[in-house]
Amino acid sequence: MGLSTSLNTAVAGLNATQIGIGVVSQNVSNAGTAGYVRRQVSTTDTLGGNTVSTGSTAVQRLLDVIVQRQLWQSTSGAAYTSTRSNALSNLDQLFGAPGSTTALDSIYSNFTSSLQSLQNDPSSYSLRTGVLDAATQLAGQLNTLSDGVQNLRAQAEAGIADGVTKVNSLLNSLTSINASIVGKPNDTGTADLKDQRDRVVAELSQYVDIKTSEDAQGSLSISTSSGTQLFDGRPSVSFSFDEHQGISAGSQWSSDPTKRGVGTITMTDSSGNSRDAIANGTFRSGEIGANIELRDKTLVQAQAQLDEVAAQMSSALSDREVKGTAATSGAATGFDVDLTGLQSGNTVTLDYQVPPSTQTQRFTFVRVDSASSLPLPASASGDSNNRVVGIDFSGGTASVAAQIQAAVGTNFTVSGSGSTLTILDDGAAGTRNVLGVTARPTNSVLSSAGGAAELPFFVDGGRSNAAYTGSYDNGSQIVGYAGRIVVNPALIANRANLVTYDTSTAAGDTTRPQLMLQRLTQSQRAFTNATGFDGSTATSSQTITSFVQRVVSSTGQAADTAKRLDQGQQVALASVQSRFQATSQVSVDQEMSTLIELQTAYAANARIISTIKEMMDVLLRV
Repeated sequence: MGLSTSLNTAVAGLNATQIGIGVVSQNVSNAGTAGYVRRQVSTTDTLGGNTVSTGSTAVQRLLDVIVQRQLWQSTSGAAYTSTRSNALSNLDQLFGAPGSTTALDSIYSNFTSSLQSLQNDPSSYSLRTGVLDAATQLAGQLNTLSDGVQNLRAQAEAGIADGVTKVNSLLNSLTSINASIVGKPNDTGTADLKDQRDRVVAELSQYVDIKTSEDAQGSLSISTSSGTQLFDGRPSVSFSFDEHQGISAGSQWSSDPTKRGVGTITMTDSSGNSRDAIANGTFRSGEIGANIELRDKTLVQAQAQLDEVAAQMSSALSDREVKGTAATSGAATGFDVDLTGLQSGNTVTLDYQVPPSTQTQRFTFVRVDSASSLPLPASASGDSNNRVVGIDFSGGTASVAAQIQAAVGTNFTVSGSGSTLTILDDGAAGTRNVLGVTARPTNSVLSSAGGAAELPFFVDGGRSNAAYTGSYDNGSQIVGYAGRIVVNPALIANRANLVTYDTSTAAGDTTRPQLMLQRLTQSQRAFTNATGFDGSTATSSQTITSFVQRVVSSTGQAADTAKRLDQGQQVALASVQSRFQATSQVSVDQEMSTLIELQTAYAANARIISTIKEMMDVLLRV
């Protein structure tokens, strides 16, 4: 090997060690920098004749790509569970711990206790005042809780808006970084760019669940777990969000823009084609996915539970039960029921059996006064044992009978005359047994001659203090009712009506106080599937007292479950982070060891150059 060849080899080695020392220096100086991936120098050897020398030198980042992708997926999952946990924790604090003085169940118990006291002494003015004060506090608490739930939904709406803005910004920032990386050699500058790109992708994974891949040129491709392409050298789509202000209980998401009361995410591709990203299920995890679920499902269900409490209390105190009288026609038997007094939203129920089964099944017919209110919303649906059907009463009793006949089928005979509805079984065929037909009209006056013990104790403050009937005309009355429920102002003005319901009612009559207490604490009532406890869609039967307790306890359980899930996800995230850092994190001790090796190599190459210089000097003197 000639001196010039040896010199070139030594110079190449010297250059390689200089690059290596620079990389070690960079590693050490960034040992505590978040997102920095440890680097090392890799070299290739070249063979020239019988000489092996250093060819090209590249700076490589030391990381496990598979673990890095797992890390981004875990980051998305952790952001999802954390966002949900925080929101449900706030909801739990809003509802209060079961049995605490500010919790809904405690305030409800105070109200029923005041009715118990009034029942013992109905003529007492102070006890009547106590009932109204407790009822006002209860209604006010429902108003406060409803406002709180909607505030949380508004926060979720704002969170979606912020997330969409951030995603667009991150995707755009990737474009220039990715372009600088593509086709470049693996030098220190390229490694810095890849670190920068990874930090952007890591931040992106907080908002949306992503999958990534990299081609041979180093260009990055990103898609969501749902399959939507987000980035392929440049943003594949852009997102927009029409944020809504003033979120209320009636502000709900719908794929139909005319029915939608909250914002939706529109996804537009490079060709200008637009799609609804929420309808397509684009966001399944991350902060955006969590906020969509909170706004459109979790908190909507919490509001439905509050609305159900308010509606059940109002109906329990104001709705009369008009039981049908026995009727026959040949071998067919059934009942006549008087429909007088039924208002929009009031119901007629048909209880029956299908022999040989002894299980009771039910049809619930809901009055509406306009065909435009049909079909009833999904929240009104019953289950296989309680089918809920909307009936348009605008055409008179004969039309009502025809609609009910179409709903129940040919195993029943339905007819109507005047204000009377008749429902009979199929007689000798014996495929149906009618057990009862009951109408439930709302009593909307406090007292009258020959009046009923039921009273409109709670009214709808958002609808000119109208009695609650559960109407579906001009929108469902139950939606947001917890935020509008108030004690009837006319009752506050005349407290005697807590006892007096007829012109001949005595001041000490216990009928009305007893009825109110019994309806609120003992009467079994049907609760709709909109409450959705444990994911159930079945109609449940329980007392209002037990339902209120369940609402408060289930909120705490949901918050606790969300917290445990988040803790588990954070542990999983920490585990993946630890695995990733095992290869990518800088170890100063390891770098010092590498530095010693490089310094030794540097000195050896320098010594070779020095020796060659001496030999060249000798040759020149010859």
